[in-house]
Amino acid sequence: MPLEGAGRAELMSSTVHWIAAKISEPGVGDAFAGVFSDAVSDPALREILSARLQDPYRLALQDALGEPESRVLFFIDVVVGTLLHRMGMTGEPMSDPDVAALVDMVLPHFTDALRPT
Repeated sequence: MPLEGAGRAELMSSTVHWIAAKISEPGVGDAFAGVFSDAVSDPALREILSARLQDPYRLALQDALGEPESRVLFFIDVVVGTLLHRMGMTGEPMSDPDVAALVDMVLPHFTDALRPT
């Protein structure tokens, strides 16, 4: 995952776009959705998914953003969950304009300027 950007908002925007592109690759969204649905009732699979699939990205984001695990997990949940939901409901990846709208909705919650004190 490229952690690029001049600031927090750019870094998070590029991350959302990167995740959307990955999920849009043929078979990737299908694989994610299938594995996640199996993990609902399989604690061992959840542990594997967490340790091998999510943690490397989560830890990189935590380091880059200086945020605690809970906030980074929330960011990942909102973005990945929304992208997978769209694919599951329509059979198509989210369109570029909708990915941009997702970025516009998510960033205010996670940027310093708009974070409640």
